[in-house]
Amino acid sequence: RLLRLRRAMLRRPATRAATLVTRRWSSTTSELGFFARWSSEISKWITMEKGGQEKRRASRGQPTRDQNFDHEKWSMHKDPRRHVRHFVTWGYSAATQRILFPDLALIFSTSTALTAYNCLAEVPMYMPPEPIVLPSVALGLLITFRTNTANMRYNEARCLWGEIVNTSRDITRIALQWMPQSKDDAFGKAQAAKVCRMTKAFSIVLKYHLTIDGGSPDGTRLEVERDDLIKGEGGPILKKELRDELIKYCFDPNDPEQLIELDRCVESSHRPLWTIQQMCTASHAGIWARCGDRPDRAIRDAHLLERHFQRLCGAMGACERVHKTPIPTAFTRHSSRFLTVWCNAMPLVLWPIVGNCTPLAAVFVSWAMLGTEDIGVQVEEPFDVLPLFQYTQGIAATCDGMAKDAKAEQITLSLDLDVERTGPQILANGYADKFPTHVEMLSHAKVARA
Repeated sequence: RLLRLRRAMLRRPATRAATLVTRRWSSTTSELGFFARWSSEISKWITMEKGGQEKRRASRGQPTRDQNFDHEKWSMHKDPRRHVRHFVTWGYSAATQRILFPDLALIFSTSTALTAYNCLAEVPMYMPPEPIVLPSVALGLLITFRTNTANMRYNEARCLWGEIVNTSRDITRIALQWMPQSKDDAFGKAQAAKVCRMTKAFSIVLKYHLTIDGGSPDGTRLEVERDDLIKGEGGPILKKELRDELIKYCFDPNDPEQLIELDRCVESSHRPLWTIQQMCTASHAGIWARCGDRPDRAIRDAHLLERHFQRLCGAMGACERVHKTPIPTAFTRHSSRFLTVWCNAMPLVLWPIVGNCTPLAAVFVSWAMLGTEDIGVQVEEPFDVLPLFQYTQGIAATCDGMAKDAKAEQITLSLDLDVERTGPQILANGYADKFPTHVEMLSHAKVARA
């Protein structure tokens, strides 16, 4: 027993030392894990602040193009630490970067010069607060009006693209279900496939039609300056980008017929209208082939798809209206002038109150007001802010999914139904003679009016 006790006492210091080393190592590891987790979390915050577009924000003149929210983004958006996140990522704010120069730089310079003069001069330069406080109400109402109107335009643009998404799904579903008569109907399947191609192409060309850079998600087109794009010098580059995107999602260049369609689409003067017309051409060809000797059925079935084509055309026209008609520019110019004078006169009121802190106070107040006004101006052009590229990708994925189901014969066509028909589905020749002709119907109408 004495020997065991002595051995245990000899081992105890080594055990204690090992325990201390283990504890220190575990604490160091946990600290490293804590910093690694926070580093990863901050990286996610910055990515979300940038809208998931690392390259596009290379130019501070461009707004954040938000992306569709999923469960992870919603959880971050509602996170209790969101205020800390927004403070940490303040420097990555698009609004802050845009007004940093020359607006805030000019206000900081003038307020610093005023503070230095008042510290040295015997008679300081300042004014009572009434000239700034009294027009503040009108300024606040003016900025609120512009911001609310811009948000209404943003919501309208999003609703219009939601209409485009839903209508594209309906057109694809109806074309795949009703245009081929059976699984052996090669012509009907070819026309339905063309309708699906043009449906996907419509959203892509409309995206290029409404944005200056084609709705780029990653800024690859920033190789051409924005001024060059505005002047039209970036046309060939954008045409190449459009062609590549159409090949990726819509057309097969190895098919001669689709290659001709691709070239005509890219060279068209109004590409969205061209794609709608091609949808009409393909659908009418398939419907006429389906209806046989009953042209009245062709007209009836054509109206089914024609309503959806009209919905697409109406949504496109509404998008063009939003894009071409800004908020009355008198409001924008007056708000800008009013806000510039108000912010630059603010240091004259702040100096008697905060003294040498006037530059910081003036910059903070100006940042709040100018940032709000800048966000309203950016949102006023909603198609440059909405993630149109995700909407077009969603439409393409939906159309491809339904086309895949049709190819796998998971969509039952009319002549493939194993049912007992109670009467003729397409009336034979001679049976239509029992119906009154157009002349007979007019004569009956004249008699009825008499």
